[in-house]
Amino acid sequence: MAYAGYKKLHALIVDDFDSFRMTVSKMLQEMGVNSIDTASNGAEALRLCKAKMYDLILCDHNLGKGKTGQQVLEDLRYHKILDPTAVFILISAESSRSMVMAAYDSEPDEYLAKPITTRSLQRRLDRLMARRDKLTPVYRAVNGKQYDVAIQLCRKEVASDGRFAAHCQKMLGHLYLEMGNVDAAEALYREALEHRSLDWAMVGMAEVKRARGDLLGAQQWLEETVQEHPLFMKAYDLQAQICREQGARDRLQKVLEHAVEVSPLAILRQQTLAETAMENHDVVTAATAYRKAVRLGENSVYDRADVHLDFARATATLFAEDKTLAKQYARDALKTLSDYEQRFGKQIDRKAEALLIEAQIAAGQGDKKLAEQLLEQTQSLLADEGLVLSLDASLELAKTYRATDRATEASELLEELTSLHAGQERDLEKIDRLLEEPVSHKNRQLVAEINQRGISFYEQQQYRDAIECFDEALRKFPRHIGVRLNLAQALLDKIDREGAHESDLAKVSVTLQFVTDTILPNHEQFRRFRQLQDLHRQVENKVKIGS
Repeated sequence: MAYAGYKKLHALIVDDFDSFRMTVSKMLQEMGVNSIDTASNGAEALRLCKAKMYDLILCDHNLGKGKTGQQVLEDLRYHKILDPTAVFILISAESSRSMVMAAYDSEPDEYLAKPITTRSLQRRLDRLMARRDKLTPVYRAVNGKQYDVAIQLCRKEVASDGRFAAHCQKMLGHLYLEMGNVDAAEALYREALEHRSLDWAMVGMAEVKRARGDLLGAQQWLEETVQEHPLFMKAYDLQAQICREQGARDRLQKVLEHAVEVSPLAILRQQTLAETAMENHDVVTAATAYRKAVRLGENSVYDRADVHLDFARATATLFAEDKTLAKQYARDALKTLSDYEQRFGKQIDRKAEALLIEAQIAAGQGDKKLAEQLLEQTQSLLADEGLVLSLDASLELAKTYRATDRATEASELLEELTSLHAGQERDLEKIDRLLEEPVSHKNRQLVAEINQRGISFYEQQQYRDAIECFDEALRKFPRHIGVRLNLAQALLDKIDREGAHESDLAKVSVTLQFVTDTILPNHEQFRRFRQLQDLHRQVENKVKIGS
């Protein structure tokens, strides 16, 4: 049945091509729509939406320079400009999986692929506008947090088995959970699942389990959901939320990695993956995700200044782990730093931090002279402004001292910071990563546990497991001399037992070279270090003779 209310609608068409705007305007006019505005870009669309309430917005995804259609929708929702009863339709000529997933992920009321015809458009609009009129009282009640009223209205539609009963059933489950009526939510979801496997009902069951404190049961429902419905992104988002609640950071990272594989253009997930990977000391994954988040952040309401600095920071850190990849990312990281002030405004402390990170990248690229100049520029800036650095910026200064071969100054600064933040566990945990031995209670205990587990495997001659443990400890505390020597020992014994592998020998070389650059003759581990150096040379000589 054709929708009868087109004459009352206020519509907005957003597209960067005049011809398409005119074509769609004619289509709407043929349906009876009289009030039609048009916009050629995202900025103009947002300006019009702030000035006027629209019932219907048809927006192309690709709007040329500036915001995309998806970013327009995100902006409207973020600033609560979009009326809860408004219908937003995203249109696109692109058919790539990542584009389609991004469109569905942003949850417009409908997604249309170009080309569109009057008939196909009217068929969609007839259904969408009829649903809008029927459910407007529900939307208004939910928006006003009158959940009891919304529940009664939804129940009535479901009981009548009306045209929009399925849509109301989904809304009803959310409302029950919002009101804390977990039993009613479970009954609704179970009934829905009796007929067929529905993604929203399966995630609803996971929400029920979570509400009851059964996080294992919730995870089981979610794992089943992603197996049967791998494109349903709400399942991944709830999985991630539960991992956070459990403090399961490694699992959280795996969930997020899977999610961004499915929908790679979702900026918030890329940001969260980057932050999680950095917390897990997986610098390669962090730098990659930060880079994508920075690119996706252009014109996005979700762009954040700290993500840009963190991308550059991760790139600088990456030089110690993967120089080839770090060099590939360095150009983008340096551009991010040079554009930072123009994009986010002038902040002296952030400018100092950006200069220090730039100095580290320069040092990583082998340009020590430039690194020194940037360090001196930072110190002049601090002196001129009388600025006291934050802890994060001070740690960047310590890293820059090391990158410019000022090890003594780095050690003195870290010692000062450790004393200054004594008793402040969270601050000490940040400092730990730059120390040979952690000073925070939590990290001292953590490194001892991982190291002891590795030693236990080593004593049982389970060298692979031992190496895995020592690697885990070094990801968290890369400057820990004792763990590095334990790793070298396990690797050398593995070579002796299983034969030489090029990757193992290279790993021993890198591990011992770090100790060579760090350890002093009066260090308590120096004698053991020299013994391992001799053993490494013997192994290398045997390999050369054997080849």
